[in-house]
Amino acid sequence: MRYENITGIFFDVGWTLLGPRYGNWAYNTAKMHELMHSELFLSIPEERRREVFAHAQRFLESHLLVGTEEEELAINREFFSIIARGLPELGLTNSDVGEIARDKVYNMENYFYFDDAAPLLSELRGKYKLGVISDTWPSIWRMLDYGGLTGFFDSFTFSCFVGACKPDRLIYEDALKKLGVPAEKTIFVDDFERNLDGAAALGINPVLITYKPGAVPSEKYPNIARISELIKLL
Repeated sequence: MRYENITGIFFDVGWTLLGPRYGNWAYNTAKMHELMHSELFLSIPEERRREVFAHAQRFLESHLLVGTEEEELAINREFFSIIARGLPELGLTNSDVGEIARDKVYNMENYFYFDDAAPLLSELRGKYKLGVISDTWPSIWRMLDYGGLTGFFDSFTFSCFVGACKPDRLIYEDALKKLGVPAEKTIFVDDFERNLDGAAALGINPVLITYKPGAVPSEKYPNIARISELIKLL
């Protein structure tokens, strides 16, 4: 299938343009990755590990509106502190927690950038208005800049500044207003079908990207395996 009369394209960031080097977005630092695969960590009963991580995740998800990297750092410090307090066997000190949190926020080497992302965006730039819709933190600016991607886009909608996450309609309404293109003339590429459901409810044309390991293709929406395959739909 091909989409016709498209003038605007929205992109998610995670698993669309780049990925977490250590597999999990919340724990995407080298030190935390090493700890979570250590014999010491695995010796802790799984049920307790799950309980502590769930507690930490609930804390993280309770902070949707975050304006600065400094706020992001403080939230991540408490996130990892919850894990340190809940799993004292790991022996994480306050200094360790601070180091992990700072690495999570400021070290862009924790991410890998898809080699076809910049070439595709370069090809589309000028032919379409391009926007970003992402559930993310203020360090997203640093992340996009580090990968040389910021300049390709005309608009940016980030959950941390809207105070809502996909599939909340607020985030899509913000994106459409900023890009200035009617919903039916836009495409949104994301790696979660539920996020595409939210976009489709407003008339945005959805595309599922299945680059993420273990991704399940959609039966409702067009699928692409890599971002460069979007060209075949245009």
